[in-house]
Amino acid sequence: MRVKNIFIKETSDNLAVLEEELTKPVNLSKEAIEMVVRTMHNIKGTAPMVGFTALPEIATPVEQAYKEVLDNKLVVSNHMVEKTKTAVSVIQQLLVNEESHTPQTEEEQQLLIDYFNAITG
Repeated sequence: MRVKNIFIKETSDNLAVLEEELTKPVNLSKEAIEMVVRTMHNIKGTAPMVGFTALPEIATPVEQAYKEVLDNKLVVSNHMVEKTKTAVSVIQQLLVNEESHTPQTEEEQQLLIDYFNAITG
């Protein structure tokens, strides 16, 4: 339980910082893009170990998209930033209560996953 609480606290803190970065103009700094990759990578890897099995489904395609931005294969758009903000919000909701899957949240999750998978080809 202690590890899970640490994961929730650290991830929530990282997502709050990330959320703030995403409110800046669309020209995200390299550091902000790296923060997205790092945060999503940590969620992808750690979440299942502490019982948050749905989080990697969202974090993985977001991480991949921003890796492609770092590799100059993809350009960040306003739409991508808005979808990333939504992904951050959904992850934050799931951290508070993983059982909060409502049909709307599940549908929203799938739309996010589909969006990020589509832009990475």
